[in-house]
Amino acid sequence: MAVPARKVAAMASPHANTANHAPARELLRDAFTRLIEHADDLTDGLADEVANYRPTPEANSIAWLLWHSARVQDVQVAHIAGVEQVWTRDGWVDRFGLPLSRDDTGYGHSAAEVGKVRAPGDLLSGYYHAVHQLTLEYVAAVTAAELSRVVDTNWNPPVTASMRLVSIIDDCAQHLGQAAYLRGIVPPAQ
Repeated sequence: MAVPARKVAAMASPHANTANHAPARELLRDAFTRLIEHADDLTDGLADEVANYRPTPEANSIAWLLWHSARVQDVQVAHIAGVEQVWTRDGWVDRFGLPLSRDDTGYGHSAAEVGKVRAPGDLLSGYYHAVHQLTLEYVAAVTAAELSRVVDTNWNPPVTASMRLVSIIDDCAQHLGQAAYLRGIVPPAQ
């Protein structure tokens, strides 16, 4: 059931008491922190063979799923925060050295492109942590007015910052869950 527009407007009033922003900030911080905790579990002791394992030629690898999750979060949080992505700002694009375009996020990748994303666990973890730090900096300053700000008019209804943040959390949680599943089914020889 959709929340009536008048209730959404009341919840996101820019005149709301500053103290009322704390629950939203805490909720977002908790949700994004759970993502990085899952990424940490996945990269802890992650051997290269396991990171690059694909159960079928069309499947994504753990490395691709982690990289894509971090890239999607980086691109979208940087966009709504109005800052440069850590991918380029902090030189992660060069550290990864992937044979892809510098602004690639993995969206719409073919099986061959998925296979080009190969990276060790410590590199994947380092990048995801840098993205998480950017995210926490944005979330720490978020207000009700910011959460209700329209950030993308290409959709109907237009996408607000809060809608985009929920979308990021949902997308990353799904991909990290896929990566956890893959790690659990890697054959013992891997």
